[in-house]
Amino acid sequence: MLDPSESSPLYKQLQEKILDSIHSGSLQPGDKLPTELELSEANQVSRVTVRAALDSLTSEGYLVRIPGKGTFITKDRIKKNVAETIGFSDTCRLQNKVPGAKVIKCVIEDATLSDQEHLGLKSGDKVINIERIRYADGVPISVEYSRFPSSYSFLLNEDLNDKSLYEILRAKYKVSFGHARKYIVLEYATFDVATYLNIAEDHPLLSIKSTVSGTDGNKIHRSKQLILGDKFELIV
Repeated sequence: MLDPSESSPLYKQLQEKILDSIHSGSLQPGDKLPTELELSEANQVSRVTVRAALDSLTSEGYLVRIPGKGTFITKDRIKKNVAETIGFSDTCRLQNKVPGAKVIKCVIEDATLSDQEHLGLKSGDKVINIERIRYADGVPISVEYSRFPSSYSFLLNEDLNDKSLYEILRAKYKVSFGHARKYIVLEYATFDVATYLNIAEDHPLLSIKSTVSGTDGNKIHRSKQLILGDKFELIV
């Protein structure tokens, strides 16, 4: 039982108790925790105390919360080689994880100054903007923004939910990927991104910005991936 007479707050004691179970192997990666009510009753503390402990462990990367399913012990990180032009889906499959995707937006937009600079476009040109939440084993771990020249407007007619965009481009449209220039910076989650990834607003995220060219030298797309750093191990 937790000890209210100790100097350490009760939520910290519960946090340490859960960590001890993780480190001892009693709780394994992928295991589901009891509900907040069950933890509250088992430890004779309020649900506010339980929630504080779980929130802290989630922000530190030990737990992941999946809406409608529960709270789980975090699985191993996904290893991503940023030097390779390989899609998210292939990265997941190489590590025996099931990739997923949910389309947030798929529209035609005016090319921005950055689009013009990185994709070799002119003022007045259009781009195809595709935004998706990416999942690994059902857990949201990344928000992906991809901007293509208007010659890729055929993507507007594709179902990109739970599909690999790169596989569609390779198999159906014979696109050959070549060089990719990438930049990695730190960003903080906006309200929208925090909602998509089930994290707190201003949570730190890894941002990988890329401009991808084909083997013919023509620009294919520019992209940004906002990634939960505790779920990824980047290989440079």
